[in-house]
Amino acid sequence: MIFFDLDGTLLDNDAAVRAGVIVFLEAFRAEFSQDLESFLPRWEAATERHFQSTVSGRKESFWGQRRARMREIFGRDFSDEEADSRFKVYLAAYEAGWRLYPDVRPCLEALAGRRIGLISNGDGEQQRAKLQRLGLGDTFEVVVISREVDCAKPDRAIFDLAAKQANVAVGDCTYVGDRLEADALGSRDAGMKGIWLNRKMTSIAVPSGISVISELRELPSLLLAQD
Repeated sequence: MIFFDLDGTLLDNDAAVRAGVIVFLEAFRAEFSQDLESFLPRWEAATERHFQSTVSGRKESFWGQRRARMREIFGRDFSDEEADSRFKVYLAAYEAGWRLYPDVRPCLEALAGRRIGLISNGDGEQQRAKLQRLGLGDTFEVVVISREVDCAKPDRAIFDLAAKQANVAVGDCTYVGDRLEADALGSRDAGMKGIWLNRKMTSIAVPSGISVISELRELPSLLLAQD
């Protein structure tokens, strides 16, 4: 069984975020002095910080973390309604920017006949909307999303649950994702074969037991070599 991550692996999330921030920054230009390249790291840091509090549903609500991001970004104690209104400026452009990486469909076509699934951290409604918009709604035999199951990568529990839903042993599964720790190491430590999709060609010592590819076109041949 081959499991994939979604954001940064199949969906070009960086490009969608950038598209959303461009529109957001233009809409609120009077309140920010930074240009896009200076503002993006600030946005991404706030996103990561608050998103991690919601991936398994244990802390902030999904909209709660979005409101917290707005209050942090603007440095103001907005009402929920005002925070939501401002975030939706970004959200509309972000959703309009959802696109697959160009190597996704060739990879999935090359894997035709193989069992594939998806394990993603995030909100179930949004992640499933992404799959539908990208034309992948019926592609995966098993879809496990953190906030729907109250556990999240890199916790072993989410990988165990996905394998159980697929009715296969964890050791008979492979996981492919763009994050070294949450995806590759998390799946490896759960007993799967961890594959790090290093799209950004980050130069780093790769831990033992992890295979590395730079694009999904490399995946089918790697899987054949591992069989």
